[in-house]
Amino acid sequence: MVNPPLAYEQITTPGGSEIHLRLGAAETELLGEAALHLTADLDTALRAMAELRSGAWDNILGPHDEGEGRAYAHQRQRMEETVHALARDLIPRLEAIQAATLRRWKAGGASYAEIASAMGLSNAAGAPNRATAQSRLRALEAAGPSPLERWVCGPITHARDVCDHTAIGVIVTDGDGRYLLIERAEYPHAWALPAGHVDDRGNPENTAREKVSEKTGLTVGQLEHVTGGWRPNRCCRLVGQGRAPGHHWTVYRAVVTGEPAPSDDETRGVRWVTGAELQALADRTAAYARGKVTEAEWAASPGLEDVWRWWLRRIGILDAASMTV
Repeated sequence: MVNPPLAYEQITTPGGSEIHLRLGAAETELLGEAALHLTADLDTALRAMAELRSGAWDNILGPHDEGEGRAYAHQRQRMEETVHALARDLIPRLEAIQAATLRRWKAGGASYAEIASAMGLSNAAGAPNRATAQSRLRALEAAGPSPLERWVCGPITHARDVCDHTAIGVIVTDGDGRYLLIERAEYPHAWALPAGHVDDRGNPENTAREKVSEKTGLTVGQLEHVTGGWRPNRCCRLVGQGRAPGHHWTVYRAVVTGEPAPSDDETRGVRWVTGAELQALADRTAAYARGKVTEAEWAASPGLEDVWRWWLRRIGILDAASMTV
């Protein structure tokens, strides 16, 4: 297939400007809604860059009155949305495009020196660093194509690579009133109550029973529906085409039997915590959101997953103060 050259055009209007990217018929057919996904993420990046250049995000130390408080809260929300869009969508997709291209370029006969030069990898003498390029290509080959690479190269055929935007969560307590938490093995890294996607399990109740068993080794007896609704929390999967990040949640309280036997694939650990310890983990998450806990400190000792701060506060298990960010 011979592609026409891409055309870029910026049109200035009284209200600002419009940037047009023209794709040929072949590109349009092949890309489909993927073009919209990347364009939306690039839009987020460009608007963030404009706000950074304007200085709008330079002073968020604290409000002096109610009006400023709302403005600062809006700025913090915009920053969070930008980091999410870049870290969870745009940057991984661009890296997947690069990875897929590298695989095919190397298979087509490219030398490690050529790859190092294109990637800007140089040694102390300024020459292309063949060893580093070779190491990266070997790691790429050993890992195999990621779900995002498969998305880049064609329609995703594995349904579990894409978020179904439905989730269940289960509040498990013991006879002493302690709460069962798992340390998540996948994004987002945090302590959380058992949860998961509904996928093809039929209904939320079946999913709740299966997920508790998969993640903790416990058997669910009685389930009580306690709350639910939409939350814009992100997960480790790709966002469905035409969908906004987030999940329709169904949250249960469960009576369980057995002893915890966590899955090594699903969790990094499991523990029972008191109400006070649960509150402390929620407070740590709030401190992390304020920048008072570093990334390294969080990685070593995470707090409670943010979406669980919301649900547990909503049903009165956590103090409302834990939601203040």
